[in-house]
Amino acid sequence: MTDTRSESSQVHQSNSLKHLTEDELLDVFEEVRRRSVRDHAMLLVCFQHALRASELVALRLSQIDWRNMEITVQRLKGSLKTTQPLFRMRGRPCMDEVHALRSWLKERPRDSGSDLLFLSKKGKFDRNTVNRMFAKYCRVASEARVARGERPIAESCRHIHALKHSRVTSVIGKMDLYLVKLLAGHAAIGSTLRYAHGSQKLACQEAQRVSVETFS
Repeated sequence: MTDTRSESSQVHQSNSLKHLTEDELLDVFEEVRRRSVRDHAMLLVCFQHALRASELVALRLSQIDWRNMEITVQRLKGSLKTTQPLFRMRGRPCMDEVHALRSWLKERPRDSGSDLLFLSKKGKFDRNTVNRMFAKYCRVASEARVARGERPIAESCRHIHALKHSRVTSVIGKMDLYLVKLLAGHAAIGSTLRYAHGSQKLACQEAQRVSVETFS
């Protein structure tokens, strides 16, 4: 017999996951790009490859293959080892990972003695520092949005893990679910489904589209 309480709990958890909208993401990354070359590259890599904070701070220079324009990450918590292309986005500099990384590597201290991709003044970043960094940029972007008469960025979204949720959520429904799973580095499709933030309205619109194609 199916445990309906367990199913209900899973649905509740899925619906409670927080993510930024596309316009909020653009506002945050525009603010980061204006203020810090390093932070821009760091947070953009985190977003584009749907990384956990612990995976982000552990990245090494050797994990970027510039010849093939790829980044390899051993995901944590039982997830996959992934090799993914670096993202270019000409015409949208705040989202161009290749440009952001190259800009950072020009500024990265050459005599640090560390092979970590991203360095803090003390050496290696920790997850709490990255989380505070992201929260700061969310706050700055939110204040600018309010000044323009736009909706603020919710406090519940100002956590570094919201970038992973935002990345996966931004492509669900636009890509094959199996490909979304690979992007996120998930070993199981069930992990990917937790990021699906659907709605009854969108479900009915899609059902109507399919019905027209099927019966016309």
